[in-house]
Amino acid sequence: MSNFNDLIEISGCDNSSRRGDVIFVHGLGGTARGTWHPQGKQDDDNFWCAWLGEDLPDVGIWSLGYEVEPFRWKGNSMPLADRATNSLDLLDSYEIGDRPIIFITHSMGGLLVKQMLRSARDFGRWSAIAQKTRGIVFLSTPHSGSDMASWIKHIGGILQTTVSVEELEAHHSRLRELNLLYRNDDQFSQIPMLVYCETRPTKGILVVNQTSADPGIKGVIPVPMDFDHISICKVADKKSQIYRQVKRFIDKNLAAPLPPITQKEKQGDAIPIEIQSQESPP
Repeated sequence: MSNFNDLIEISGCDNSSRRGDVIFVHGLGGTARGTWHPQGKQDDDNFWCAWLGEDLPDVGIWSLGYEVEPFRWKGNSMPLADRATNSLDLLDSYEIGDRPIIFITHSMGGLLVKQMLRSARDFGRWSAIAQKTRGIVFLSTPHSGSDMASWIKHIGGILQTTVSVEELEAHHSRLRELNLLYRNDDQFSQIPMLVYCETRPTKGILVVNQTSADPGIKGVIPVPMDFDHISICKVADKKSQIYRQVKRFIDKNLAAPLPPITQKEKQGDAIPIEIQSQESPP
């Protein structure tokens, strides 16, 4: 698609008085529209990103498109940290960060968002994006990696896997470190989260098991669903349990600011920061 690496406008994005922005973030091998569409279509607005725009007309609905292929012959990929920096600059170019933000993520997209918020705070340049984040929805995100990635890498001697597959391996050190940060950090651990996990195998393999889908944060309860890794993000209609709960999550958390927190500078000095608000597998 021509806009493979871009922030796609779905609904309400030109509304200067909108109360917030909702950003969908796909995973490995996915696309900005097809990942979320029940039939995987790229040019059909009959999917839940657009439905949220109908039900929440005062909210901007976007979808982040970025190249993240499992095999080199299919396309390119960046290391997670590099893609996070690239995506932050892209979001900033659309003035994301001026309003409260909710991220809705599938699989590796959840890891990308976690790295983006970390980089936004660490680099300072995009700190508004981290400070304005009021919630994250994780749909089968492998917080501690995926056994499927290890299997893909095993056959990659012939197919030549990308760096993204390597980073998604179960127990990869980068994912362990990112997971520990979110579990223990005063700011990140209090971001509201809604977590759903798959219980059915994809082509005979459970891509993200329930242990890896659990971010391990107090009060966050992963909800098992009767879906596989690919179908869990392809909401069928507005009556879907995931659709109804995500809509409630957006309404609640765009309106409820996070409490003030204390962030430490690199030198160790504490300064108060007011949080205004807070398809192939995997």
